[in-house]
Amino acid sequence: MRNILLTLLLLTFLSCKSDKKEIPSEFKDSNINLIEFLEKKIYLPKDFQKSSIETIAELIKNSPDKNELSEYELQKLKNFKKMGQTVEIFIKNGNYRNNISFQKGNYVELTKEAVEVYVDLLENRLFVESESFGVERKRLESKFLNYGISKVVKVKYLQTYGEEKIYLTQYLVTYKLKTFGIIIASETDNDYQYILKNFKK
Repeated sequence: MRNILLTLLLLTFLSCKSDKKEIPSEFKDSNINLIEFLEKKIYLPKDFQKSSIETIAELIKNSPDKNELSEYELQKLKNFKKMGQTVEIFIKNGNYRNNISFQKGNYVELTKEAVEVYVDLLENRLFVESESFGVERKRLESKFLNYGISKVVKVKYLQTYGEEKIYLTQYLVTYKLKTFGIIIASETDNDYQYILKNFKK
């Protein structure tokens, strides 16, 4: 009888241990967040908290560094909301200049050729209006990446406006018949590429 009880206790202990998923090393300083439109929980850096377009608009309005570009950014946020775009955004320690956003898109099959098409879309259409405000961008990277079952286009820029510098990275991701964008703005040269490992399988 004693042996049976010991065996049952050992099995219970082992099964409890095996239920605990080991966190991959690259996600050690991360928290799990639900991306609602993807219906998926993913690891994001723990100093990023979920926010909203309204909160970011308020932060921009109340910023002591507000300038002409800020007004453009506010208008862009208003248009985004008016168009009913699905976006989920996370900001770093309450600083809206450092953010990670996820934007829903229409499904497309990504190939290496998509890199050139996406760069053209960004540089000759989407970025043109902000350039009229004096924003300058230098492309640092543009490449195609495979992450397990995911296909990714990565485009990275150094964006400058007067003395302000922001590293802007855009990932276009196709994962399980869904296509979405991950846009990262960072005051330091950190593109958080390891986030893509959330979509390997």
